[in-house]
Amino acid sequence: MDVPAGGSAAECAGCAHECDKDEMKRRIEAILFMSTEPIHLKTIAKMVGMGTYAGVKECAERLKEEYAARGGAVEIVSDDSAYFMKVRDAYLGIVAGIARNADLTKGELKVLAYVAKKEGKTGVVQSSVVKALGSGCYEHIHSLVEQKFINKRKNGRNWLLSTTPKFREYFNVNFGADNA
Repeated sequence: MDVPAGGSAAECAGCAHECDKDEMKRRIEAILFMSTEPIHLKTIAKMVGMGTYAGVKECAERLKEEYAARGGAVEIVSDDSAYFMKVRDAYLGIVAGIARNADLTKGELKVLAYVAKKEGKTGVVQSSVVKALGSGCYEHIHSLVEQKFINKRKNGRNWLLSTTPKFREYFNVNFGADNA
């Protein structure tokens, strides 16, 4: 069995074909770095494209241990076979001003753009958003309300949607219901 430089036969036990544990760890690290949410080990294994599930799990755990031993500002956390790279809590205050707090989906961005464009002084009726963008936007509206990008308030039989100060700050815009 060919063993990569710096590796051992025991480290390569999880591989089904030519394997380089260091390369596998680099690939896992790149995946975790770019992800905005926890990624299940099965997905990581498919993306890595090398080794077995057990071998990928072993490398993910070794990478997690290396980050922990390093004691740096970034850590890898796992829960139920899902892994995620994040800034350690002790350093969140330092990066809070430059980090975006929310990652918005394409659908959420469409809803936000529509509401921002059409809201006027009182807001936009939710049914007009649904008519324009389709019934799938209900989920996006719910998410945007939870993330505090839009307000949703009852007006008679209708729901009115409007952007919030968080929306204006996040996108650095100076318009909306409060400024109309």
